[in-house]
Amino acid sequence: MDFMKLLKSLEELLYELISWFLFYPLTLWRIVRRPLQMLSYAERQLLEDEDRQFDDSLSPPILLLISLVVLHSFGQILQPEEDHALSGLLADDWNLLIFRAVSFSLFPLLFGLLQLKLNKARLTRTTFKPVFYSQCYAAVPFVVAVSLGLQGMTSGEVILGGVVAMAGLLWYATSETLWLIRSARLRPLKATLAVAATLIVAIPLFLLSALVVGLASGSVAIPN
Repeated sequence: MDFMKLLKSLEELLYELISWFLFYPLTLWRIVRRPLQMLSYAERQLLEDEDRQFDDSLSPPILLLISLVVLHSFGQILQPEEDHALSGLLADDWNLLIFRAVSFSLFPLLFGLLQLKLNKARLTRTTFKPVFYSQCYAAVPFVVAVSLGLQGMTSGEVILGGVVAMAGLLWYATSETLWLIRSARLRPLKATLAVAATLIVAIPLFLLSALVVGLASGSVAIPN
């Protein structure tokens, strides 16, 4: 009986993993093409029964995690020597992936809080989950573009890498601005300023978290 349960679990795991190969590119493509519709879709899906949520796509946190795993693997292929440049906690692949996931989640965290504040909604676990999920969708193309751009720059393709990173940032800022105009009913100028202010906070906070973890893990040395 236990063996049959194990086989059933493996069957479900295999199907889930295989389905990712299909729904990952489909979901990412839908976000890039129609970001506002997908952000709204993410919030609506949480109102469905649990077994029917995100039935035709990947859930936002899983999409973000898979993206980070793919980017990490791609970086190892391009620059395998970088593994030896890290020490301490970040020398372990899983620790590095967890750190990147938490660090990049700062962007959907801050934009989710911004949306709740503009909508004058009370911050609870119930109200925050829909906005966080939708913001994870918005963050994925940005994370992919910026990560690929940085990898290109460190590989010597400075101009191409910079263009890719800036394109990702521009897409992200534009999508967030349009989303605030729709969801919070802001005027374009006010929405643009709100997005710019959030990015001004989020980007240094992201870099600061990387510095703190790097110092704590010994991957970044303190200059004498």
